[in-house]
Amino acid sequence: MESLLDTALDQAEKLVREVSALLLSDMEGREIITKSGDANFVTEIDLMVQEKVIKGLCGILPNSNIIAEETKANDFTLGKYTWILDPVDGTTNLMYGYKYSCIALGLVADGIPYAGIVYNPYLQELFTARKGKGAFVNGRPIAVTGSRTLGDSLITFGTSPYDKGKADETFRVTKNIFLKCRDVRRSGCAALDICNVAAGRMDGFYEMELQPWDYAGASVVLEEAGGCITDWDGNSLSYVHKASAIASNGHIHRELNNILRDK
Repeated sequence: MESLLDTALDQAEKLVREVSALLLSDMEGREIITKSGDANFVTEIDLMVQEKVIKGLCGILPNSNIIAEETKANDFTLGKYTWILDPVDGTTNLMYGYKYSCIALGLVADGIPYAGIVYNPYLQELFTARKGKGAFVNGRPIAVTGSRTLGDSLITFGTSPYDKGKADETFRVTKNIFLKCRDVRRSGCAALDICNVAAGRMDGFYEMELQPWDYAGASVVLEEAGGCITDWDGNSLSYVHKASAIASNGHIHRELNNILRDK
């Protein structure tokens, strides 16, 4: 199985790099569609990226399952090789030319999160990881920070913009975290935030609700870099359900979790 998957993942990394050129194209004149929620958008670029990546993945691992953000009828099961795709994480950033978006792709094999591929075309940074083989950016090994306390930590967070009913709780806990940590950031791209924790550029990340495509690829990168990711109750993420998420260097995980749960 391993050699088959390694070959498939090499091809998938190349595919993601090639398709990512679409994120660099001009948004002027591109169609923008509002989905359910106050700030839930899909652009013509999201749809084009998804179509091209899915077509490529079908050739790389025929008969594999593909769960993708812009697919209306996903098969949320992990009984066979399953790709989990966010064609553009950070769509609002893309719409505004903020240049902090990515293609995020995870692979689950035998029910186990096996690999992650996250590409930021603006910085030409390819985050990759395969279970038991470490995490990398552009082929260079990465690792989480050694920060032991929240007071020494830089924290990034998400605001679940599609459900603004979560705003009060999100900003209540964020104030508590801000008062105890070094500083906070909010970028609008969960996959890159988690990868930046993996690369030692942040110490932790949290959000009240993420979909599987938001975290699937990045979570493998984080864990292979020595980090930890759970929901706010400390449980492992399922990869088929939306969930709250805490991603950290591992050392501050309990302290961050306790504040989020008001312990």
